[in-house]
Amino acid sequence: MLVDVTKGVQYMNEIRESMESAFQWATKEGPMTEEHMRGIRFNLHDVVLHTDAIHRGGGQIIPTARRAYYASELLAEPRLLEPMFFAEISGPSDIMGGVYGVLNQRRGIIEEEV
Repeated sequence: MLVDVTKGVQYMNEIRESMESAFQWATKEGPMTEEHMRGIRFNLHDVVLHTDAIHRGGGQIIPTARRAYYASELLAEPRLLEPMFFAEISGPSDIMGGVYGVLNQRRGIIEEEV
């Protein structure tokens, strides 16, 4: 989520679309694993823009804003989480030794045995 909390910033309406494009690009390809970012919020507090309109184009704003989004996420000390899967495995009793061996290699946890 990109939240504009700026107050009285000139030319903000001119760069709004560029900031949104940079946000979508940055959240689609995160800085750590280049995967979608989820559950993240960016508050835009202040912007200092050049008075000349040629310096406020998308070619100037989008890469700069994207790098700022990446930097702010990395400064927030993100964590990588290991995915966990729940699976029900059924089979004859003579192959269960192999199943247990594979689960132990993959740090599997057996919750119940029937």
